[in-house]
Amino acid sequence: MHADHQRAPHHRPSHGHSPDSLSSADEQETTVNRIGTFSAFGIVGLIALTGCTTAETAPADTATTASTSAAPQPVPGEVSGTDPAGGADSDGAQSDGTATGGGDGAGGAAVPACTAADITPALGDITPSDVQTTVPLRYTNSGSVPCNVTGFPGATLQGPDVDGLGPDYDLARSEITPSTTITLEPGAAAVAELTLGTVNKNDERAWIPSAFLTTAPGDTTVMTLPFPASVGVQRQDGATRPASYIGAFSGPVY
Repeated sequence: MHADHQRAPHHRPSHGHSPDSLSSADEQETTVNRIGTFSAFGIVGLIALTGCTTAETAPADTATTASTSAAPQPVPGEVSGTDPAGGADSDGAQSDGTATGGGDGAGGAAVPACTAADITPALGDITPSDVQTTVPLRYTNSGSVPCNVTGFPGATLQGPDVDGLGPDYDLARSEITPSTTITLEPGAAAVAELTLGTVNKNDERAWIPSAFLTTAPGDTTVMTLPFPASVGVQRQDGATRPASYIGAFSGPVY
Protein backbone atom coordinates (compact mmCIF):
# COMPACT_ATOMS: atom_id res chain seq x y z
CA MET A 1 0.00 0.00 0.00
CA HIS A 2 1.44 3.10 -1.00
CA ALA A 3 1.25 6.06 1.18
CA ASP A 4 -0.30 9.14 -0.36
CA HIS A 5 2.12 11.86 -0.73
CA GLN A 6 0.80 15.37 -0.62
CA ARG A 7 2.47 17.76 -2.93
CA ALA A 8 3.41 21.03 -1.51
CA PRO A 9 1.85 23.87 -3.38
CA HIS A 10 4.19 25.14 -6.04
CA HIS A 11 4.51 28.90 -6.09
CA ARG A 12 5.49 30.42 -9.43
CA PRO A 13 8.02 33.11 -8.94
CA SER A 14 6.71 36.56 -9.72
CA HIS A 15 8.83 38.83 -11.80
CA GLY A 16 6.44 41.90 -11.70
CA HIS A 17 5.06 44.10 -9.04
CA SER A 18 2.44 43.24 -6.62
CA PRO A 19 -0.99 44.60 -7.36
CA ASP A 20 -0.59 47.09 -4.56
CA SER A 21 2.77 48.33 -5.74
CA LEU A 22 1.55 48.49 -9.33
CA SER A 23 -1.34 50.65 -8.37
CA SER A 24 0.93 53.04 -6.47
CA ALA A 25 3.37 53.30 -9.37
CA ASP A 26 0.57 54.01 -11.84
CA GLU A 27 -0.74 56.79 -9.68
CA GLN A 28 2.70 58.39 -9.45
CA GLU A 29 3.15 58.14 -13.20
CA THR A 30 -0.29 59.66 -13.78
CA THR A 31 0.49 62.51 -11.38
CA VAL A 32 3.76 63.24 -13.16
CA ASN A 33 2.00 63.21 -16.52
CA ARG A 34 -0.65 65.61 -15.25
CA ILE A 35 1.95 67.98 -13.83
CA GLY A 36 3.77 67.89 -17.14
CA THR A 37 0.56 68.51 -19.00
CA PHE A 38 -0.38 71.42 -16.77
CA SER A 39 3.12 72.86 -17.12
CA ALA A 40 2.91 72.56 -20.87
CA PHE A 41 -0.48 74.27 -20.89
CA GLY A 42 0.88 76.97 -18.59
CA ILE A 43 3.80 77.69 -20.89
CA VAL A 44 1.53 77.72 -23.93
CA GLY A 45 -0.90 80.02 -22.12
CA LEU A 46 1.89 82.36 -21.08
CA ILE A 47 3.15 82.51 -24.65
CA ALA A 48 -0.39 83.15 -25.85
CA LEU A 49 -0.89 85.95 -23.34
CA THR A 50 2.44 87.49 -24.28
CA GLY A 51 1.46 87.31 -27.92
CA CYS A 52 -1.89 88.93 -27.19
CA THR A 53 -0.27 91.73 -25.25
CA THR A 54 2.19 92.37 -28.04
CA ALA A 55 -0.54 92.27 -30.65
CA GLU A 56 -2.69 94.69 -28.68
CA THR A 57 0.15 97.10 -27.91
CA ALA A 58 1.38 97.39 -31.49
CA PRO A 59 -1.77 99.11 -32.86
CA ALA A 60 -1.58 101.67 -30.04
CA ASP A 61 1.96 102.60 -31.10
CA THR A 62 0.83 102.74 -34.73
CA ALA A 63 -2.11 104.95 -33.85
CA THR A 64 0.11 107.32 -31.90
CA THR A 65 2.55 107.55 -34.78
CA ALA A 66 -0.25 108.19 -37.24
CA SER A 67 -1.75 110.86 -35.01
CA THR A 68 1.59 112.61 -34.63
CA SER A 69 2.35 112.58 -38.33
CA ALA A 70 -1.10 113.93 -39.16
CA ALA A 71 -0.73 117.03 -36.96
CA PRO A 72 -0.59 120.24 -39.10
CA GLN A 73 2.80 121.86 -39.24
CA PRO A 74 3.23 125.64 -39.36
CA VAL A 75 3.82 126.93 -42.85
CA PRO A 76 7.08 128.89 -43.06
CA GLY A 77 6.41 132.60 -43.09
CA GLU A 78 2.85 132.12 -41.91
CA VAL A 79 1.86 133.73 -38.65
CA SER A 80 -0.53 131.61 -36.51
CA GLY A 81 -3.40 133.18 -34.64
CA THR A 82 -2.22 136.55 -34.96
CA ASP A 83 -2.29 139.30 -36.92
CA PRO A 84 -1.27 138.19 -40.62
CA ALA A 85 0.65 141.81 -40.70
CA GLY A 86 3.29 140.59 -38.28
CA GLY A 87 1.92 141.80 -34.95
CA ALA A 88 1.95 140.07 -31.67
CA ASP A 89 0.76 136.55 -31.22
CA SER A 90 -2.26 135.90 -29.01
CA ASP A 91 0.08 135.05 -26.12
CA GLY A 92 1.88 138.36 -26.46
CA ALA A 93 5.01 137.00 -28.13
CA GLN A 94 6.34 138.88 -31.09
CA SER A 95 5.65 137.13 -34.36
CA ASP A 96 7.97 136.77 -37.30
CA GLY A 97 5.51 138.34 -39.75
CA THR A 98 6.34 141.46 -41.68
CA ALA A 99 3.87 144.27 -42.07
CA THR A 100 2.73 144.87 -45.62
CA GLY A 101 0.66 148.01 -46.01
CA GLY A 102 -1.82 148.42 -43.19
CA GLY A 103 -2.34 152.14 -43.78
CA ASP A 104 -2.43 154.93 -46.29
CA GLY A 105 0.76 156.34 -47.70
CA ALA A 106 4.28 155.02 -47.92
CA GLY A 107 5.51 152.45 -45.43
CA GLY A 108 2.06 151.72 -44.04
CA ALA A 109 1.94 155.02 -42.07
CA ALA A 110 -1.33 156.95 -41.82
CA VAL A 111 -1.53 160.02 -44.05
CA PRO A 112 -1.71 163.19 -41.91
CA ALA A 113 -4.23 165.96 -42.41
CA CYS A 114 -3.07 168.91 -44.46
CA THR A 115 -2.32 172.04 -42.44
CA ALA A 116 -1.38 175.60 -43.33
CA ALA A 117 2.25 174.49 -43.31
CA ASP A 118 1.51 172.03 -46.16
CA ILE A 119 -0.89 174.10 -48.24
CA THR A 120 -0.58 176.92 -50.73
CA PRO A 121 -4.10 178.37 -51.26
CA ALA A 122 -5.17 180.32 -54.34
CA LEU A 123 -8.34 181.75 -55.84
CA GLY A 124 -9.01 180.90 -59.46
CA ASP A 125 -10.71 182.81 -62.21
CA ILE A 126 -14.06 184.40 -61.40
CA THR A 127 -17.14 183.40 -63.36
CA PRO A 128 -19.32 186.53 -63.06
CA SER A 129 -23.10 186.64 -63.02
CA ASP A 130 -25.81 189.12 -62.13
CA VAL A 131 -27.18 186.70 -59.54
CA GLN A 132 -24.40 184.35 -58.41
CA THR A 133 -20.68 184.48 -59.10
CA THR A 134 -18.45 181.43 -58.69
CA VAL A 135 -14.79 181.39 -57.70
CA PRO A 136 -12.71 178.23 -57.31
CA LEU A 137 -10.53 177.92 -54.20
CA ARG A 138 -7.51 175.75 -54.83
CA TYR A 139 -5.45 174.01 -52.11
CA THR A 140 -2.11 172.77 -53.45
CA ASN A 141 0.10 170.47 -51.41
CA SER A 142 3.41 172.33 -51.40
CA GLY A 143 5.02 169.93 -48.92
CA SER A 144 7.21 166.90 -49.54
CA VAL A 145 4.84 164.19 -48.27
CA PRO A 146 1.19 163.31 -48.95
CA CYS A 147 -1.55 164.84 -46.79
CA ASN A 148 -5.34 164.63 -46.61
CA VAL A 149 -8.09 167.22 -46.86
CA THR A 150 -11.57 166.24 -45.72
CA GLY A 151 -14.84 168.05 -46.22
CA PHE A 152 -14.94 171.84 -46.31
CA PRO A 153 -12.40 174.62 -45.94
CA GLY A 154 -13.09 177.52 -43.65
CA ALA A 155 -14.24 180.44 -45.82
CA THR A 156 -14.69 184.07 -44.75
CA LEU A 157 -14.96 187.24 -46.81
CA GLN A 158 -13.53 190.34 -45.20
CA GLY A 159 -14.50 193.94 -46.01
CA PRO A 160 -15.91 197.14 -44.56
CA ASP A 161 -18.09 197.16 -41.47
CA VAL A 162 -21.46 198.20 -42.85
CA ASP A 163 -24.66 198.53 -40.86
CA GLY A 164 -23.02 197.06 -37.81
CA LEU A 165 -22.60 193.63 -39.37
CA GLY A 166 -18.86 193.63 -38.83
CA PRO A 167 -16.01 193.22 -41.30
CA ASP A 168 -16.27 189.43 -41.62
CA TYR A 169 -18.84 187.46 -43.58
CA ASP A 170 -18.63 183.74 -42.83
CA LEU A 171 -19.87 181.63 -45.71
CA ALA A 172 -22.30 178.77 -45.09
CA ARG A 173 -21.47 175.23 -46.23
CA SER A 174 -23.30 173.67 -49.14
CA GLU A 175 -24.19 169.97 -49.17
CA ILE A 176 -24.40 169.91 -52.98
CA THR A 177 -20.91 168.39 -53.18
CA PRO A 178 -20.53 165.28 -50.97
CA SER A 179 -17.88 165.49 -48.27
CA THR A 180 -14.97 163.12 -48.90
CA THR A 181 -11.34 162.64 -47.90
CA ILE A 182 -8.84 163.48 -50.61
CA THR A 183 -5.20 162.48 -50.44
CA LEU A 184 -2.92 165.07 -51.99
CA GLU A 185 0.45 163.93 -53.20
CA PRO A 186 3.09 166.66 -53.33
CA GLY A 187 2.08 169.06 -56.13
CA ALA A 188 -1.55 167.85 -56.28
CA ALA A 189 -4.49 170.11 -55.45
CA ALA A 190 -8.04 169.91 -54.11
CA VAL A 191 -10.66 172.42 -55.23
CA ALA A 192 -13.65 173.89 -53.36
CA GLU A 193 -15.98 176.29 -55.15
CA LEU A 194 -17.20 179.58 -53.69
CA THR A 195 -20.65 180.65 -54.81
CA LEU A 196 -21.47 184.29 -54.08
CA GLY A 197 -24.83 186.03 -54.21
CA THR A 198 -23.84 189.14 -56.13
CA VAL A 199 -25.28 192.43 -57.14
CA ASN A 200 -23.88 195.26 -59.19
CA LYS A 201 -21.12 196.85 -57.22
CA ASN A 202 -22.88 200.20 -57.67
CA ASP A 203 -26.03 198.87 -56.04
CA GLU A 204 -26.67 200.22 -52.57
CA ARG A 205 -26.90 196.64 -51.33
CA ALA A 206 -23.44 195.79 -52.63
CA TRP A 207 -20.78 194.95 -50.12
CA ILE A 208 -17.28 194.99 -51.56
CA PRO A 209 -14.92 192.49 -49.84
CA SER A 210 -11.19 193.07 -50.01
CA ALA A 211 -9.83 189.79 -48.67
CA PHE A 212 -10.63 186.12 -48.43
CA LEU A 213 -9.69 184.18 -45.28
CA THR A 214 -9.47 180.40 -45.28
CA THR A 215 -8.47 177.62 -42.89
CA ALA A 216 -7.69 174.00 -43.74
CA PRO A 217 -10.14 171.43 -42.31
CA GLY A 218 -9.28 170.80 -38.66
CA ASP A 219 -6.67 173.58 -38.60
CA THR A 220 -6.97 177.01 -36.99
CA THR A 221 -4.23 178.86 -38.85
CA VAL A 222 -5.80 181.52 -41.04
CA MET A 223 -4.49 181.93 -44.60
CA THR A 224 -5.39 185.27 -46.21
CA LEU A 225 -5.78 185.97 -49.93
CA PRO A 226 -6.64 189.23 -51.73
CA PHE A 227 -10.16 189.34 -53.15
CA PRO A 228 -11.04 191.07 -56.46
CA ALA A 229 -12.67 194.44 -55.83
CA SER A 230 -14.89 194.07 -58.87
CA VAL A 231 -17.38 191.77 -57.13
CA GLY A 232 -20.31 193.24 -55.24
CA VAL A 233 -21.66 190.72 -52.67
CA GLN A 234 -25.08 190.83 -51.06
CA ARG A 235 -24.61 190.01 -47.38
CA GLN A 236 -27.20 187.72 -45.85
CA ASP A 237 -25.87 187.14 -42.35
CA GLY A 238 -28.11 184.74 -40.46
CA ALA A 239 -30.18 183.73 -43.49
CA THR A 240 -31.50 180.14 -43.56
CA ARG A 241 -30.76 179.68 -47.25
CA PRO A 242 -28.16 182.32 -48.18
CA ALA A 243 -27.11 182.84 -51.78
CA SER A 244 -23.42 182.77 -50.80
CA TYR A 245 -21.77 179.50 -49.66
CA ILE A 246 -18.70 177.25 -49.94
CA GLY A 247 -18.70 173.73 -51.38
CA ALA A 248 -16.77 170.67 -50.25
CA PHE A 249 -13.37 169.77 -51.67
CA SER A 250 -13.14 167.68 -54.83
CA GLY A 251 -10.11 166.31 -56.63
CA PRO A 252 -7.30 165.73 -56.68
CA VAL A 253 -6.20 167.75 -59.68
CA TYR A 254 -2.69 168.36 -61.01
